[in-house]
Amino acid sequence: MPVTAGITALGAAGVAASMELDNGYDTIITKTGATGEALENLTTVADNVFSDMPTTMDDVGVAVGEVNTRFGATGTELENLSKDFIKFANINGTDLNTAIDSVDSIMTKFGVDASQTKNVLGLMTKAGQDTGISMETLETALTTNGASLKEMGLDLTSSVNLLAQMEASGVDVSTALAGMKKSGAERNGRRQECRRSIDRNNR
Repeated sequence: MPVTAGITALGAAGVAASMELDNGYDTIITKTGATGEALENLTTVADNVFSDMPTTMDDVGVAVGEVNTRFGATGTELENLSKDFIKFANINGTDLNTAIDSVDSIMTKFGVDASQTKNVLGLMTKAGQDTGISMETLETALTTNGASLKEMGLDLTSSVNLLAQMEASGVDVSTALAGMKKSGAERNGRRQECRRSIDRNNR
């Protein structure tokens, strides 16, 4: 009986593991629409990620599928970025799918090349650790106010640090940015008026 029970348990564990792998592969197919050789390459990447780090195959499927679709990464680049995003989500306690979508949107908004993704993840994680700002709050603030921050001449690094410090100090980001944008517009208006005045005097 003990031997039979052990064999049964091993069989059940094998079935569960197989189902988990299949679920991860299904997620990749759903997110990428890949078939044939392209799908084989993606599942190979997924297998490598799953065997190299403590995570679920469900998360691996999400990471590989989303990173491939949004960043166009394949092969070793896809493997490394998928691991980076899984670590990022785990460290910051954020949803993996949302994190990938948000970071892609933020980088696009600020014109940051995909090759800098690892650095962006490190920048945002450090801001969260240094100030206590939640990643969800930071991602939302960057996505919502990205255009205003760019108009103020701030790049992504400066924007992340500014927003993190604002949130840590209890400052309402939207209100503060609106005030800064208005102030900047007024300064630009005064500069333009000054130039027009100089031009009139030189005629």
